[in-house]
Amino acid sequence: MRDDPPAGQPLDHARLRAAFAGLRLGTPLIYFPALDSTNSHAAELARAGAAEGTLVTTDDQTAGRGRIGRAWKSLPGQQLALSLVLRPAFPPHFLVMASALAVAAAIETVAGLTPAIKWPNDVLVDGRKVCGILIETSPGAAILGIGLNVNGSLVGDDELAARATTLAEAAGRELSREDLAIALIHRLDGLYALLAGGGTAARERVRAAWRGRLVTLGRRVSIHQSGAEIAGVAEDVDADGALLLRRDDGTLQTITWGDVSS
Repeated sequence: MRDDPPAGQPLDHARLRAAFAGLRLGTPLIYFPALDSTNSHAAELARAGAAEGTLVTTDDQTAGRGRIGRAWKSLPGQQLALSLVLRPAFPPHFLVMASALAVAAAIETVAGLTPAIKWPNDVLVDGRKVCGILIETSPGAAILGIGLNVNGSLVGDDELAARATTLAEAAGRELSREDLAIALIHRLDGLYALLAGGGTAARERVRAAWRGRLVTLGRRVSIHQSGAEIAGVAEDVDADGALLLRRDDGTLQTITWGDVSS
């Protein structure tokens, strides 16, 4: 952890606690002014028997992790960084879909922007990433981590600014992190309940909604996997959310993981 205070106004965690009262997700809420990784702390709580729905959040995530081992750039006091302790009774790939859908819905509601999803769960605005989602599973638990660039700017980082942005940059105004967190958790809570109790039909509804937001489909893409690269046209996704890639030799390959670039 760092001892310096985060920039911007601290998150109003008392308001969030009140907004999440009665929900399955978001209670109890554990807040830190600064924390190395919300996912790591949530995983520790899960191993100690924390209740499903426990939420860990911070104003300054100093050692956040992205997918495929990437570091997460911190904008102290400007982002939403949160992790949930979950114990889903459904396959975790539906959690991938539901979390991306919840983030997209929150952005639409609060920022008035039109987000898209890059397979499997990066949320984009105007073609640039605003949110990363990391799900880490262990026996009996899944940790869902969400990092959303809300306010501030990335213009000082040329390499990152080419592929990522903040909601404030896209909307032309600062946004309430609390409003976004409330919209996100309420939407996710509803989707989680649907997946937990709705059976096959409910899961297909979630998959269809997620598929409908995928900007990846119909494009020629490259999939990067541990130094290897696979290229082709992203034709569709299967029932489990895996990407169906039409290779140049005409074969159809099922992709379950990797970093996608167009």
